[in-house]
Amino acid sequence: MSDGHRQAQAAIQTILRLTNLLMAGKRVAVIGDEPELAARLRAMGAQTLLADPAAALRGHRVLAEDEAVALADLVIGATEAHLPLLRDGAILIPAVPPARPSGADEPSGTGEPPGADGEPPAGPSGIGDRPSGTGGIFAGLPGVRVRDGITGYRLGPGREVFVLDMSC
Repeated sequence: MSDGHRQAQAAIQTILRLTNLLMAGKRVAVIGDEPELAARLRAMGAQTLLADPAAALRGHRVLAEDEAVALADLVIGATEAHLPLLRDGAILIPAVPPARPSGADEPSGTGEPPGADGEPPAGPSGIGDRPSGTGGIFAGLPGVRVRDGITGYRLGPGREVFVLDMSC
């Protein structure tokens, strides 16, 4: 099994475990180059929305990225630029930076593993007043922890989105 297959399956299992969603009928925008993930979501009955024109040959619906984000119930790979486009109740999985190669686990200079100061690293729910660990997308916005791994954010009157912490 290739790394792409393993990563896609792990992501789907985490999404299903955190949300308990039935993917059939959900509109899912997949931002970025994630063909395995999009294919698996489509096989589960989701309507996959992608910006890549070649994706139409694989059965995905092709839209402009902004339009796909605005229509989606679940957005995978979202960035700060997508926030104004999200619909009320959307579930968001922020884009994460690529994993560091093995052997690069130590932060430069300290020699201590991440979280060695006794505090766990901040996830989307943040810790106390610390900003969330969603890549800066929600820095400064107060979030309400809905349940383990899910944080809700108000983007304005009548607009709330939910962010999954994929590290759970």
